[in-house]
Amino acid sequence: MSKPFITYTAQVEKLKNEKNLVITDDDFAVESLQNISYYALIGGYKHPFIDIHTRKYINEACFEDIVALYEFDEELRGIFFKYLCRVERKMRSSISYHFCKKHGERQEEYLNSNNYGNIPKNKNGIIKLIKMLDMMANKNKDHEYLVYQRNKYHNIPLWVIMNTLTFGQISKMFEFLPQNMQGAICQDFGDVKKNEMIKYLKVLTLYRNVCAHNERLFFYHTYIDIPDTLLHEQL
Repeated sequence: MSKPFITYTAQVEKLKNEKNLVITDDDFAVESLQNISYYALIGGYKHPFIDIHTRKYINEACFEDIVALYEFDEELRGIFFKYLCRVERKMRSSISYHFCKKHGERQEEYLNSNNYGNIPKNKNGIIKLIKMLDMMANKNKDHEYLVYQRNKYHNIPLWVIMNTLTFGQISKMFEFLPQNMQGAICQDFGDVKKNEMIKYLKVLTLYRNVCAHNERLFFYHTYIDIPDTLLHEQL
């Protein structure tokens, strides 16, 4: 059965009377539920405080405990997002630099499938990538700098287009580049092999999306395997 709508006040009463959660300040609880939502706050952060069998709160857990865990996770997302954005920014720069170093600044070059790693498994992905890049270069009006470049120069270099791509799109673009170009980009990140970089980017994209969409981070995990790094040795 679907869960029916209930008011903020009723949500607080349910937590107190049915779930045994200690709530000493009803106004604070209502305000928190208004600002965050029951699903995001209680649904996302109740798990360390409940009995998994009875689904009731234990060890005198209080509403403030859940809010504190939410706030911790919010700060953790901020730290992760800061450094994920740095990786994203460097990858944008590295891809556009090495691609344009070889093929030049004309948009026809990054819209040419022959300039990618045309192995059979990449074919459909490359078609989708070029279709998206073509839309950005020739039709997109959401970004003023694209419209300016299009009107003034009738050409949008890759280093301009890269600013419009998501982390996931950047990850796919790297995956579809020729091996020698992938190798040059990997050298910008130290001793990383191309297959390792593909896996890293997939994992980082997932975590970036969790942070960007304010989803629960401290409990998040992925089943994508990545090879051990120097960081793993230090840990």
